[in-house]
Amino acid sequence: MLWGLSWTNAKIVGNYGEASLMMFWRFLFATLAFTPVVFLSGDTFNINRTSFRYVLINAIFMTSYNYFYFKGTQIGLAGTGGILVTTLNPIFTALFATLFFHEALPQKNIIGLLLGLFGGGIIMRLWDIDPNALIQSGNLFFLFASLSWAIVTLNTSFSKGTISFIPFSFWCFLLSSIISLPMAIHNPIMIIFTFDGIFWLNMMLLSIGAMAYGTSIYFLASVRLGAHSASAFIFTVPITAMGFAMVFLDEMITLSTTIGGILTMSAVYLINKK
Repeated sequence: MLWGLSWTNAKIVGNYGEASLMMFWRFLFATLAFTPVVFLSGDTFNINRTSFRYVLINAIFMTSYNYFYFKGTQIGLAGTGGILVTTLNPIFTALFATLFFHEALPQKNIIGLLLGLFGGGIIMRLWDIDPNALIQSGNLFFLFASLSWAIVTLNTSFSKGTISFIPFSFWCFLLSSIISLPMAIHNPIMIIFTFDGIFWLNMMLLSIGAMAYGTSIYFLASVRLGAHSASAFIFTVPITAMGFAMVFLDEMITLSTTIGGILTMSAVYLINKK
């Protein structure tokens, strides 16, 4: 639910400045909020070379995900992004696991992948294919965000046994903030402290709620349950994302988004069904 709400939060926060600036502060606030958790959990901040490789990969693709996430919501519809990204992510996760890591692909998964890709195409309205329209609608950014997060999901599940999920989350947030700083430095970094309470409410929900809490719990699920099962919980995000966008942003759901969303959520169910 926090992830579903985050699409509305990102749309509101995106009105205050560039995607790179919002992304940097989101990572930094998440890092600061998560630091006490490492102490309270009794975990160590130590990290070995193997674990650092997993953290670095995650940080790179978390940064790219957040950039596309903010860019997409700035110019597109938050509800549509919440449906498109969160339904395509489990589908891309299953596809990548099959193509690059030679995981078995049962017939139901093949049907699910085809169904999901078809549903994603309907949400993106590929029959109106036009590179400019894809960019102006934000859908191209949402597609890149989904691809980035699928890699994060797989990489996190592979980190199992190398590092506890709590320091893993901390280092991912910290390294992501370092990577995103050069992208944001051309902006007046401290300008956010002049923004109003609406900005701070939404930024804190994005940083502490959706990222420090939501993302770290997702990392835990990816390690404990595996990439496929963890990604199935994203099944709930499209519904909450659309609901919050309709309530707080007055966005109306389109027929193509409804049909595509039903198809892609059905695909996620098929892929993860025992």
